[in-house]
Amino acid sequence: MKIEIRLIPTVEIWPNTGQIKGLPANPRFIRDERFDALLRSIVDDPDMLELRECIVIPYADAYVALAGNMRYKATAEIVNLDEAAWSDLIASKKKELKEKNISYQYDYWLSHITALKTSKSIPCKIIPADTPIEKLRAIVIKDNIGFGQDNWDLLEKDWNLVELEDFGMIMMDFGAAADDEQEDFESSLPEDGAADIVATAPPVELKIVFEDIQQYDTVKLEIEELLKGYPGAVIKV
Repeated sequence: MKIEIRLIPTVEIWPNTGQIKGLPANPRFIRDERFDALLRSIVDDPDMLELRECIVIPYADAYVALAGNMRYKATAEIVNLDEAAWSDLIASKKKELKEKNISYQYDYWLSHITALKTSKSIPCKIIPADTPIEKLRAIVIKDNIGFGQDNWDLLEKDWNLVELEDFGMIMMDFGAAADDEQEDFESSLPEDGAADIVATAPPVELKIVFEDIQQYDTVKLEIEELLKGYPGAVIKV
């Protein structure tokens, strides 16, 4: 398979909505808060788009995104910011880098984010238009599968948790959710009934960290279904 790599204007790329015969629409979706995290990720490190290009295929004088639909969508939003929003973004990033005492990174960052805005394009790998439909189906699904798992103990030991959240990792704190539920329950009781509450042992805490939003959404739905069999148990994210 001969692959071409180049910048393609975002206006020439279509999301995969099932327009290619035999290829279902992109099965991925992204929630508002995760999309905001993706926007921030691209704004913070626009040069990383060059390290992980979108995969597209020629279609009807344009291109269809097979892999990287969410990155394409976020990039299109960034490059089409109006002047006021763009100025705010630049000023905010400059202030952020100054507060972190890493102002020396500003010029490098500015050159890359400006190049992205000016070109209104995203790095892409273009696969041949005659690629078999079976291969296209494999690309769409396999690109979305997260085979690896994180070692939370090592992340907690060797990494700054605030930094991980800034990078866009998802952390679920079930212990905090249980505490919140207990507080909600106690606050709903009449004052004269509060003294009758029997002290209980602290709840066991469970944290789950996901890098892959598809895994997060799948597991969250499965946990919500499981908790239906445990009255009073809740999940809060």
